[in-house]
Amino acid sequence: MKKLRFKNREGVLYFGIGGKFKSSKMKDTKINRNIIISKHRNGELDEELGFKTDKSPTLLMFLDKVLQEKRETLKKSSIEHYSNSYRRISAYFEDKAIEKFKPIEIKEFQDKLAKKYSRSLINNARTLLREAFDLAVLSELINVNPVVSVRPPKFVKPKKKQNPFTLDEIDLILENSQGFIRNFFGISFFTGMRGGEILALKWDDVDFYTDTISVTKTVSRGVINSTKTQAGTRDIEMIPQARKFFEAQRLETGLQNSFVFLQSDMKSYHGSNVLFYKYFKRLIEKLGLEDRAMHNTRHTFASIMLNHGIEPLWVSATLGHKSLDVTLGVYTHYMPRKEKMVIGFLEKRYKTGTHHS
Repeated sequence: MKKLRFKNREGVLYFGIGGKFKSSKMKDTKINRNIIISKHRNGELDEELGFKTDKSPTLLMFLDKVLQEKRETLKKSSIEHYSNSYRRISAYFEDKAIEKFKPIEIKEFQDKLAKKYSRSLINNARTLLREAFDLAVLSELINVNPVVSVRPPKFVKPKKKQNPFTLDEIDLILENSQGFIRNFFGISFFTGMRGGEILALKWDDVDFYTDTISVTKTVSRGVINSTKTQAGTRDIEMIPQARKFFEAQRLETGLQNSFVFLQSDMKSYHGSNVLFYKYFKRLIEKLGLEDRAMHNTRHTFASIMLNHGIEPLWVSATLGHKSLDVTLGVYTHYMPRKEKMVIGFLEKRYKTGTHHS
């Protein structure tokens, strides 16, 4: 299917293929252009315009259906990620007929993406492609889904090295911060919560009688969603060091009976921690500390706890990891190792040789 072209004539949207254009009788807006594109993909304009086009169903027609189904069930943030992958697919394959695909083309496409984009973007692209071709199989347009025989590309990206702060560095940062900024950093360091989880907290989630914090939601791109994972929904212990900063923040916003952190206009931060991030970056530069992302506050909490012998299961549950394996996979090297294990119960039992000797 040939690519559709547009022209603006005195504010009216014209569209066509090659040098032939026809008025849409609509204003030239992005929404109206998308309407025309969608109709063209579905073959609704062929008879009207008399264009000689390939009427075979295209990949993009099925991708549109898949993406629409996801819009009805997924969060806004997830749809944005899938839409990003959709744009890469459509730019690469354009309007190629669904029955003309070979597995090697899928492999070449994802290998090209792997040189520039993240694993998550490629995985989302593979999901969209797989589900689109599944629809084509169900429609009896193709017999085999070409994505099934293509393995995901290999990534050789080095594993990110965690770079937590020391207790001395934490003290230095907090001593040189004030007000709600200081409280945000203190809560980050001493709860291990993600920034979006902290900004989504309401005072109803903080129980000073039982010293617990109920983490049930997060804020991202202006939308309050459930936590990142099912395990992320959790009740965590408010240790004394964290309680100190919650109590200080209660003096700032406690009377509002709303979000723990509010802007000057008494509205929530809508998931935007840009203010905290900028202040954090400026502060550690001013203090002469090594440049690190603010997310290192979470790594700092985990590493300090494990390094001082706190039960790994407690740390894992506090962080909201889905299993202890996740925690150990990231933080094992922060746990103290004994030079020699003393297996006391065995030494006592076999002190004079074997048990039966």
